Amino acid sequence: MKQLPTPLSIVRMENAPIIITKHTPAFWRITLDNPPLNLLDPEMIDGMSRLMDELDADKEVKVIVFDSSDKNYFIAHYDVMRGSEVPKVSGKYGVNQWTDISNRLHNSPVVSIASVRGRARGNGSEFLLACDMRFASKEKAFFGQIEVGCGVIAGGGALEYLPSLVGRSRALEIVIGGDDFDADTAALYGWINRALPDDQLDDFVNGLAIRIASYEAGAIATTKAIVNRRSGGGPNPHEIDESLSHYTELSQNPNVQILWSKLGEMGFQQPGDLELNFGYYLGKLAEDKLK
Repeated sequence: MKQLPTPLSIVRMENAPIIITKHTPAFWRITLDNPPLNLLDPEMIDGMSRLMDELDADKEVKVIVFDSSDKNYFIAHYDVMRGSEVPKVSGKYGVNQWTDISNRLHNSPVVSIASVRGRARGNGSEFLLACDMRFASKEKAFFGQIEVGCGVIAGGGALEYLPSLVGRSRALEIVIGGDDFDADTAALYGWINRALPDDQLDDFVNGLAIRIASYEAGAIATTKAIVNRRSGGGPNPHEIDESLSHYTELSQNPNVQILWSKLGEMGFQQPGDLELNFGYYLGKLAEDKLK
């Protein structure tokens, strides 16, 4: 196990399910701690917005690692029951608060690395896509974009990020097929950087973060900015907001409301087998419609 320096501080963010561990001034760990499912709820989104403010203000931090306190869920998905509580216009880009966070993270001079165990579906996957790098446990990480199977569309960045990462056909398989993908397949597709044996994940990510933290901040920031430009600059925040508006419109469809009620009866947004195996259950619903 790679030895990390004794943390300078470990602080739980006020009114947000986020723990900030400052291993060194240059290397922070951000742990998502929102039991029982690590839903991306209004408190977590607000906390991430405040985290971006901290990163913008701090002149020493160079790299952050996101992980989860829950081995079963990195971020299960968006908290659809409380979506109306997320500010529609907020922050630097004048867009929905989540869209603002996604684009600020993508464009920040700070390098963001996700270390993934558990499920990352819907907005959980879209959060990972906004990070600079993604590494996952072969045995314990699963990915999915479940929105179309739930009657809506991915509104948090998947439609904008995935085509450039995995290509058009695989992006359509992911966002329209609605199934779960293991880490090996996600790595093969380019959804994540690589899948690692679970007992090697922490050492690898920590080692990479420590290396980056030792480099000159100007070289890191300039390199990231140039790579962003060379690769197309990343999604336009207003394009993501457009997708989100379609998500919101589709969610009001009476048929979608009926589907969500049925999913609720099956255990949607509750600890249990549906949330653990969401892709499987979407497939079962599709089979049932054919009967």
